[in-house]
Amino acid sequence: MPTTIHIPGQPRINEHLKHDDVLWRYVDAAKFLDFLENSTLFFCRADNFSDKFESAFTPTLRGEIENSYLANRINFTYAQFKQRMRQTVFINCWHKDQDDSAAMWALYGKSECSVALTTMVGRLAECLTKVNLPHDLAIEKVEYIKHWRDPKIDIAPYARVFAYKTKAYQHEKEVRVLLDRSLNEFDAEMPAGGMSIKVDHNSLLRSIVIAPEAPAWFDQLVRRTAARYGLSAPVRRSKLAAAPI
Repeated sequence: MPTTIHIPGQPRINEHLKHDDVLWRYVDAAKFLDFLENSTLFFCRADNFSDKFESAFTPTLRGEIENSYLANRINFTYAQFKQRMRQTVFINCWHKDQDDSAAMWALYGKSECSVALTTMVGRLAECLTKVNLPHDLAIEKVEYIKHWRDPKIDIAPYARVFAYKTKAYQHEKEVRVLLDRSLNEFDAEMPAGGMSIKVDHNSLLRSIVIAPEAPAWFDQLVRRTAARYGLSAPVRRSKLAAAPI
């Protein structure tokens, strides 16, 4: 297996992703305004996710970690290690698809007054590189597995455990940016909720898509607001709003 090269601030891109893959981030009106005002992407600390399988190692890997601690007389348990990984990895989530999804509007837009921010894998990587963060970054295509069947997974580095989710979530077609602080700051104090990372929204955005059920006044408000903030990305209504012929 080739050695993984870690260059702080330069995202590694999963081999199954292409630079022109389209990514969607569905947000309500409040989060959209926050994005425009602050030009930030939010990275949620992993222990704030509700899925109990987040950071779940397979039975084989759990055994290997536990045996390693015993063999080296390290006063640390698997449970402590798993908890600390969840506290030191921060995640920014996207949906990968060429077109928008009715299911994603319902799950993450949560309102007729919502929008989807779209970008591409290459744009996202370039924007994050320009920020020059002192942390390890990776853009991962999530693989959906059955943890209880003990599948073989790649966890080099350990933070890649967050690139795997249980099969129940495969409809999300998720791409994750993993910001890993465990490599150099394992014992450091971490921000409780997450981290907001400044980005150039004009470089990041491919388009802004308005929810299919949005009222006319919200459509107009989004367009005026985007213009006021000097966004160069086109604003359009979801294709799901079009009447069938």
